Amino acid sequence: MALAQMGRKFYVSTTAVTKGINETALEALTYTEVKNVGNFGQTGTEENILTYNTMDTLVADKQKGIANAGDPTLEVAFDPTDPGQVLMRAHAQTRLLYAFKSELDDAPSGGTPTTFYNVGLVAGPAMPNGGPEDFVVEVYTLPLVQKQIVVPAAGPSGP
Repeated sequence: MALAQMGRKFYVSTTAVTKGINETALEALTYTEVKNVGNFGQTGTEENILTYNTMDTLVADKQKGIANAGDPTLEVAFDPTDPGQVLMRAHAQTRLLYAFKSELDDAPSGGTPTTFYNVGLVAGPAMPNGGPEDFVVEVYTLPLVQKQIVVPAAGPSGP
């Protein structure tokens, strides 16, 4: 079944975290929802591809190099009073790492949604501005420092 982005929610941790934090620790954190998210950029891992050419071959030798967890952007319709946006602005003033959680709107009845966890910095916000029919938006860059953790949707637990 194909899923739509509509209904997806984005959260940021209220406290700083360390690189290498695991799923259990990420789930235990306190998060604040960031409202008015219009776009959340690409996440997931991309590996650098190393290429080495030698004089005695017609095809380059290739290997995977260092992985990049990504630098997605988060675009929000500006709201100076939204607690999540206030927290993002505060986090952007530090050099600390924070956890990000996003949830799809796919939870089975009584269950939990597909959840994505990421860890990284908060940079920005930039304000692209625009014309008279454009919304006022802020754009954050989230330089991620570890691989994304995906927790699939699950039905209700217990009897």
